[in-house]
Amino acid sequence: MNTDTITLNKHDAEMDTLVENCEKEALHLSGKVQQFGGAFFIDSESLQVTAASSNLARFIQLSPSELVGCPVKSLDWLPLSLLYNLGSKPGDRAYAFNEPVNDDVMNFRSHRSDEGILIEIESSITNVSQRQYLQLRSSILPTIEQHWEDKDFWEQLISTLDEFLPCERILLYRFNELWSGEVVAEKVIEGAAKYLGLKFPASDIPAIARQMYYENPSRYIASSVTPPAHFLNQAEQPLNLTYSDLRSVSPIHGEYMQNMGVATSFSIPIIQTGKLWGIVSCHNSTESHIDAQLRHQAEMLVKYFSMVYSTHKSKKRLQLLTSLDEKVGAITHKLRLKDAQATQAFLEDVKRDFTACGAAIFINGEWFFSNDDGYDKRQLKRIDKVFQSDTSDVILHTQDIRQYTGLETLDPENVRGVMLIRMNYELAKARLYIFRQPEAQITHWAGKPEKGVNEQGMLSPRASFERWSEVDGEQSLPWTKRDILFSKKLRASLIRTLTR
Repeated sequence: MNTDTITLNKHDAEMDTLVENCEKEALHLSGKVQQFGGAFFIDSESLQVTAASSNLARFIQLSPSELVGCPVKSLDWLPLSLLYNLGSKPGDRAYAFNEPVNDDVMNFRSHRSDEGILIEIESSITNVSQRQYLQLRSSILPTIEQHWEDKDFWEQLISTLDEFLPCERILLYRFNELWSGEVVAEKVIEGAAKYLGLKFPASDIPAIARQMYYENPSRYIASSVTPPAHFLNQAEQPLNLTYSDLRSVSPIHGEYMQNMGVATSFSIPIIQTGKLWGIVSCHNSTESHIDAQLRHQAEMLVKYFSMVYSTHKSKKRLQLLTSLDEKVGAITHKLRLKDAQATQAFLEDVKRDFTACGAAIFINGEWFFSNDDGYDKRQLKRIDKVFQSDTSDVILHTQDIRQYTGLETLDPENVRGVMLIRMNYELAKARLYIFRQPEAQITHWAGKPEKGVNEQGMLSPRASFERWSEVDGEQSLPWTKRDILFSKKLRASLIRTLTR
């Protein structure tokens, strides 16, 4: 190993450590809140105020020292519905909008937490009617005459939110299996940079931040530069602000927003089948307050969209299953003829339906091959020997066969991706291979997906979000969920056909 390699490995290890430390950042224990609202904690047993943010006087004309220690019954300006309507589980919420306090109108939220009950207060600047909300909600559903695909649902959600949220940019960001994300829908003012179709690396939204999206209906950052307000706290342990809408901004994320030219952001998670599927993200280049009632309305719309979209996806999956069943039945039927010509036709169908460059099946002690335009069949024995030794699953697949031990030096020009479909133990020797060629895959990133290290030795956020393209021609196209599902159905049908 030469000096350059040692240096590179050391740098990679250091970066991995910094990323790991970033992932462990205790965002919920900051003990501070953003300045656009005030907050205080009420003990669940004594119903006395135990902690209050330093900026509360702006909202209720009481200083933190005057408020801490007060019983709830003495706070005649506090809507009691915040307590009566609050559930018993951590994370439960209650709302009271447009409540008069002294000469102002305020929006209140209550949150159940381990420390007790968190009350948050903001100035009210708008009023939303139920009729307006129902009209907006109906617009994210297709009419009886309309047939919507995924893209139509995404774009309609963004357009609907754009009707009432005061934002320069609203985008829909979808995660992949490795937590990188892609902008799949966007509404943006004229002249601003466009991110539609661009990808962001997983490190831009670390695991700790993604986890917070499971626990909160949204995340609003009113200012990427305004310093936060501290708490006057009777308890010694730090306050847990997991469920707080006012929770202060991580310095790294604040810097990230500034690098991106964003002063105000508002993000709403989209949960599908219990998993974080994506995020609706709203940006403003200048500080712009989004009223609490508008944010709550947006949260409800996205939650409704999530249910509607889940139903759509279920219908699409059912259609896919039906379609795959028909395809599988049609192609495996040819094997029942049990002759070389029928087997050849079967392999050609497999090749077509998997968008592959070749296919091979070992059946009745003999190999059969598709017409794959020059594939070196002598390589198959080498591949087969390695894949047969991997007993981890009945279906194996890779985008690059060189990742397998024993095949590192294998370099057939027109084959790179391989899928193996094994039969059951009774048919242990019967197996089907599907091959894909290497293809140049271009990934368009919003900036080069690398982070740097600042003068303090801390991980610093990316500074550029200019379109940056990465070309990778070493692998085959990925095996999709549809491919995996198709392979499972094909395997089941092959077993039935070969055991007749």
